[in-house]
Order: sequence, then structure tokens, then C-alpha cells
Amino acid sequence: MKIHHLLGSLLLLAGCSLQAEGLRINEASPALLSESSTDSKAELQHAIASLLKTEEVLIADDAFMQSSRLSLSRAPHTDPNGQLIMGRNFEMPDMVQLLIMDKQCFVYHEKSDQNRPLPLSKCIVE
Repeated sequence: MKIHHLLGSLLLLAGCSLQAEGLRINEASPALLSESSTDSKAELQHAIASLLKTEEVLIADDAFMQSSRLSLSRAPHTDPNGQLIMGRNFEMPDMVQLLIMDKQCFVYHEKSDQNRPLPLSKCIVE
């Protein structure tokens, strides 16, 4: 019986820790990349792809250099001649934001309320 109480207490503590971590995200500041490198760009693309649950995301070389927010939309489907296959895309773009907290950069996906750390990227407060 004591083991069940201990296990329940540990699970409760883990849940509180996760909630506290979620609250700390609200304390993060919008950020800009202080320098852009191929490593940080690859790290950002991988993190954003993970957040969007897709295999690959392409971002511009200057992404997050002038704004902490980035709007992402799907590439239109085209035929070999470059003509649109499916017409217009009415899907809303995904918004991601670069944030910094305690000198740690991370990218945050607003729609899913998820984030990914960016240990290779260097950020400054926007």
C-alpha cells in the first residue's frame, strides 16, 4: 500500500513540474537570432518540422533575424510546368516564434502550444 502512495506522489510531483515548466514559457521573451549559421538554420528547420509533424521545412537564410515571429505556409502543388494543380490554398499559415529564457533559445508553435529547445542557436531579446 505504501508503494502505491509513493508512486502516486512521484507522479503528482512530475505533473506539477511539467505544469511549472509550461508556466515558465509564458515568462520567456521574444528573441532574434544574433547570428545565422548553417548549423543554426538546420537546427531551426529540424525543430520546426518536428513541431509541425512533417518531414522537412524550408526557411529563409534570414529567418528570425528581424522578427521573432515566422509565418509558414505549405508550398503549392504544381505540375512539371509550374502550374498550380489544386488551385488556391485556403489553409491558414502556421505561426512559430523564437523565444529566449535563461539564455536558452527555443522555437514555439502557437497552434500546438509546443516548443523545442535550440542549443546550437544564439539569441538575443527582441
